[in-house]
Amino acid sequence: MAWQVDMAHTQVAFAIRHLGISLIRGNMALADAQLDLDEANPENTKLTARIDVKTLDTHDANRDGHVKSADFFDVEKFPYIEFTTKNVRRTANGKLEVTGDLTIKDVTRELRLQGSYDGPVNDPISGKRKVGFALSGDVLKQDYGLT
Repeated sequence: MAWQVDMAHTQVAFAIRHLGISLIRGNMALADAQLDLDEANPENTKLTARIDVKTLDTHDANRDGHVKSADFFDVEKFPYIEFTTKNVRRTANGKLEVTGDLTIKDVTRELRLQGSYDGPVNDPISGKRKVGFALSGDVLKQDYGLT
């Protein structure tokens, strides 16, 4: 069943070590996403998402401009990061493991994410049925030519 992605309650956040000594946190906006969820069998879930790299924000305009430049993400040529699920499975502890293809610039690599699936619940304000996911994983920037 197709679900509408609630952009106001969706976050794409990251943290990266700078020079191996400090942790820089930031975020980017989700441009669009399609979620096909089988509530009875979350393993059948399909997700595609596009992240708008132009919205990258680390709270330092100079750094953000450099990271968006051709030296790194080259947002003029590659404005989106894309993720498409290949496999979703429940783990022994009731969590999720999501495997999919992550494309940054012109490089696609398989990425494994771990996380949780919560819901469904009935939103008392909107009356809509809602679910939530929290997923995280490690992306090696050098695998995508971001050195």
